[in-house]
Amino acid sequence: MTSVSAPIPAPLADAAFPQGPVVSVDWLAEHLHDDNLVVLAASMGDADVARERGIPGAFLADLEADFSDPTAALPHTVPTNLQGLLESYGISTDTTVVVYDLHGLMVSPRVWWLLKVAGLENIGVLNGGFPAWIQRGLDTTRLSTPTGGGRIDAEPQPGLLVGADGVERALARSSRAVVDARSAGRFSGVDGEPRPGLRRGSIPGSVNVPFSEVADSAGLVKSPEELRGLLFTRTEGAKSLVFSCGSGVTACVDAYAAVIAGYDDVVVYDGSWADWGNPANQKPIA
Repeated sequence: MTSVSAPIPAPLADAAFPQGPVVSVDWLAEHLHDDNLVVLAASMGDADVARERGIPGAFLADLEADFSDPTAALPHTVPTNLQGLLESYGISTDTTVVVYDLHGLMVSPRVWWLLKVAGLENIGVLNGGFPAWIQRGLDTTRLSTPTGGGRIDAEPQPGLLVGADGVERALARSSRAVVDARSAGRFSGVDGEPRPGLRRGSIPGSVNVPFSEVADSAGLVKSPEELRGLLFTRTEGAKSLVFSCGSGVTACVDAYAAVIAGYDDVVVYDGSWADWGNPANQKPIA
């Protein structure tokens, strides 16, 4: 990696939606009934809870179902026909899409990243998620059922996702850094992995930015300047970032933070530690 004297990327001039990806509760409440808006309730292991009570008009985006590839050996990898999936949710190229989750900032950035992979641009993440919506005393209801009707002709961006070979190429370049979003305990190998059969530890040469450090104590994403400083310091000034985690979900929280901070060369390791940490793949472990 480069030295800490390297230029720091400029943060977004305005991280607030629609100039940036951070959607405030006020913005969503004001625009909730816009004709060309789709709201997605991202879930991972809590679909029933998310479906029962959510933001009015929202659709469920379940990472344990159609928002991942059910035929893949690895968990939570990109669906094979991503644009077709999104079209079935009524999403078109020019649709504004806002994603939230029940936790605040844990699962929604993965769905947001999939929207980016599909080539969509008018997309954002609700700051503070469903807890922030509830705290404001706004209406909730059972989630709606999508009826299709979308049409996407945007150019897909599959390069936003990489495999193990992309990680290895990044480690060989001084201007790139591999960033692990798992907890410090899992990164160091002190704590075991929640998925059985995986080795403990981390990718040699990677650095640790737990996804929990991206939000403040109120569950709101930190400012562009704070995120820029955090990532710059941990990566020793690297300009290009590859994000990893347990399966590619919370890696997207860190990737979301990097975009807010002004980084424009950001990719996510699809499969992440579920791939690298599999003993059958014989990858080196730190």
